[in-house]
Amino acid sequence: MVIKLYEDWMQSQVIKLFSNEYGRTEAELIEIHSKFYNHHFQKGKCIRIVSMDGDIVTGFQTLFYWPYQMNNKIYRSFQSGNSIVHPDYRGKGIFQKLLNFLDENNKELNIDFLMGFPVEASFGSFIRNKWTNPFNLHWYLKLVNPIAFLFSKKKLEKKFDSFPLLNTVNLSDNIFRLHVDESFLEWRNGFRDSINHFYFNYIDENNTITFGLKMNVRSRFFNELIVGEIRTTTNDINFIRAAFKKLVKSSRASYCVTVLTIALVENKESNILKAINSKGFIATKKQIYFITKSYGSNSVINIPKNWELYRGDIDSW
Repeated sequence: MVIKLYEDWMQSQVIKLFSNEYGRTEAELIEIHSKFYNHHFQKGKCIRIVSMDGDIVTGFQTLFYWPYQMNNKIYRSFQSGNSIVHPDYRGKGIFQKLLNFLDENNKELNIDFLMGFPVEASFGSFIRNKWTNPFNLHWYLKLVNPIAFLFSKKKLEKKFDSFPLLNTVNLSDNIFRLHVDESFLEWRNGFRDSINHFYFNYIDENNTITFGLKMNVRSRFFNELIVGEIRTTTNDINFIRAAFKKLVKSSRASYCVTVLTIALVENKESNILKAINSKGFIATKKQIYFITKSYGSNSVINIPKNWELYRGDIDSW
């Protein structure tokens, strides 16, 4: 078994693996993979690793460029995702070997740190590979309208915006935030379904805040509006509370939102957490795993108060 970097000639085999596993057509997946990997934002930056048995691709793992910024520094950070092992080769430790490749070649790959949001099935594999689970994202919810299922979701387009007023913000508070510039936004919008994505922009005399939202229809009777991104020009608690108050009001005025939800780091110093608590959001037992692996002197990535993360930080947002 040979572990190496992906080459373009392997595409057909990789596409077939994903097609067989998830039941999507190869033509559809070729288009998705092209938009994901060949866009100028990701091309030449993302790391794709394969395991080979002769000319057969037996495993595939992606670390896509996912830049976090703290103050004025943008890190070469990567999120783990798009993993698959050939069904005939499972149980042979291939996933661990793909992850080991990163440890053995991190200097050549110029990695500052790795991070990810693994599902339950893969969480243990990352921990065995000496990734760290410094904290998880915790879900909160607020009931908006229990009979929302009776109303059309078309009103969302009238109550919310199609574009954000803010992408990246430069607050000097020693916190890691996703660096969302125009190139990142163009890349991400190119492969995700934008129909259910909205923004809520709130402005006062001096400050601006943007909430990235996604409608998630969990069942016929349950419409969840997820707050997946928050970008603000200030951490002033009164401004943030006022913004959440307006967000809840607009959600209620749409009639079609059952609950507002948000997943975030439970940092007692966070004014976002303080604001949602003051606006009646209730903590649930649901969590999202967050894992990291540092190369070099980046131990600060394992301190919860150093992070601002939401559902939108996950590639599938």
